[in-house]
Amino acid sequence: MKNTIARMLAMCTESWYILLHTMKVAVLMLLCAFMLLTADAGYEQIKLAAALSETPQGLLLIALIASALLDEKRS
Repeated sequence: MKNTIARMLAMCTESWYILLHTMKVAVLMLLCAFMLLTADAGYEQIKLAAALSETPQGLLLIALIASALLDEKRS
């Protein structure tokens, strides 16, 4: 566990950039999904909110893989 945390803290600047900005986009997408669900939503809005709540997981996974590959290439 200590090795994982130490390696994560030693990531290059570009990897941090990718990870942090992807997290910002994911949070924005989840906020939009929440706003759609709290509004008086019809069926189409509920489907859109469901898609918006599922997409950030895949986006974060792709960003994590990309930042890990970039970090490995730089090392």
